[in-house]
Amino acid sequence: MKIQLGEIIQDQICTIEYFLHPDGGERGMVIVFPGGGYAMLAAHEAEPVAEKFVELGFHAAVCRYRVKPAAFPTPLEDARNAVKYTREHAAELGVKPDKIAVLGFSAGGHLAAMVSNMPGSPEARPDASILCYAVLSSKPELIHSGSYGNLLPEAPAEEYIKFSWPDVADKNTPPAFLWHTLTDSGVLVGNSIEYALALKNLDIDAELHIYPKGPHGLSLGNRPGYEGQFDEVKSWPQLCQRFLADRGW
Repeated sequence: MKIQLGEIIQDQICTIEYFLHPDGGERGMVIVFPGGGYAMLAAHEAEPVAEKFVELGFHAAVCRYRVKPAAFPTPLEDARNAVKYTREHAAELGVKPDKIAVLGFSAGGHLAAMVSNMPGSPEARPDASILCYAVLSSKPELIHSGSYGNLLPEAPAEEYIKFSWPDVADKNTPPAFLWHTLTDSGVLVGNSIEYALALKNLDIDAELHIYPKGPHGLSLGNRPGYEGQFDEVKSWPQLCQRFLADRGW
């Protein structure tokens, strides 16, 4: 089931596509935001991930948010609408309304953290975030300049701090599950470390897994061109399943 959220902007529409568990029942939801530097959406970080989380016992969805030339606040509005729509239609979808997680890869992880820290309303606040090799920090030594530049094309670099989630997180930030590879040269592992430490300092639950090897963009561990090379990364969905199940998903 695919739903259009919002109006057409620059020939783009935002959609959310639901992948409901075939056994039905009231279950927690995982909404997936694919990565792509706020310039495109990576296919291997979309439907296959939603299908995996259905296999693990959850309901899932893929939000195709609007990207370049659309800029802030459009992606945030799309993410907010995805969470809000899911919560407002929880009964008909069979979703636990207080168990809606957002899952994002790379720039999609930045968006998942953005809606977690800037929900705008209680209805649009996720109950947990799953951040996969996510763009999170604007520190010069950690920043992924392409993602920040596409999201905030008119903003001077000093404004990026407002979208640097280790600096913005507060007591209202939801718990987070994070994973990264130590050798990721696309988005540096320090992004995940800093965010996990920020949540720890706020007494918010955070779980961080760092795998020793692997390039950026591995998704479920089966990024095209890297099949069979970094199989240890394939453990993260099961680790995340336990993280969510422990919290009532």
